[in-house]
Amino acid sequence: MEAIVSFEEWFEVISTLDSSEARWDVDDRISCLPPTVVADYLRRLFLDAPVLCRGITSARLCHMIWFFNGVCSSYWHEVRSKDVPIEMQISTVLALGNFYRDFLDHYPLGDDFDASEAETAVYMMWDMDCLEGAAIFPGEEHLVNPIFEVLGTALRCKSFGCQRSALHGLGHQEPYHPERVHAEIDWVLSQEGRLHPLLISYAHDARTGMIQ
Repeated sequence: MEAIVSFEEWFEVISTLDSSEARWDVDDRISCLPPTVVADYLRRLFLDAPVLCRGITSARLCHMIWFFNGVCSSYWHEVRSKDVPIEMQISTVLALGNFYRDFLDHYPLGDDFDASEAETAVYMMWDMDCLEGAAIFPGEEHLVNPIFEVLGTALRCKSFGCQRSALHGLGHQEPYHPERVHAEIDWVLSQEGRLHPLLISYAHDARTGMIQ
């Protein structure tokens, strides 16, 4: 039986992806890790990103996010599987809030729509089909509060990119959790100067679930 790749080996691969093709062509030892290992590695990445990802280029950050958050790896489906204890699922999701607050909020994503490859990837984190559904599907109710905690953390960040990402995620949740979504968005709209000016109209769209 082939040994499981170490966290360091894993991170070296996912942080140096240079194209969309590379995201799909990673070795099976990276894309087919046991679910508990996936949860552990993602949590470590999110918590230690300020050090681990220091100096990462916008392109590589983009590809890394598309890989770990999307269907290239389906990592979040693995995290949400019955093989992962509920407490571990919750801690992994909550660590995503640290990734927003401690790393992405300080990364030069740009202050406009699609300002960089990384900004677009951060924006699309809640449209990659592997995490947002956890707040919708029966049997995963234990992840609803953690997901909204992450979205609230991202919304309270200062950067355009994190705020836009949060509004995107909240907009997708509006049909299923309207009261919670409205409360989050109404709060940020009521705080003068808190929301980036370019996002005010988008926030109103997200409040109705009419987002792209």
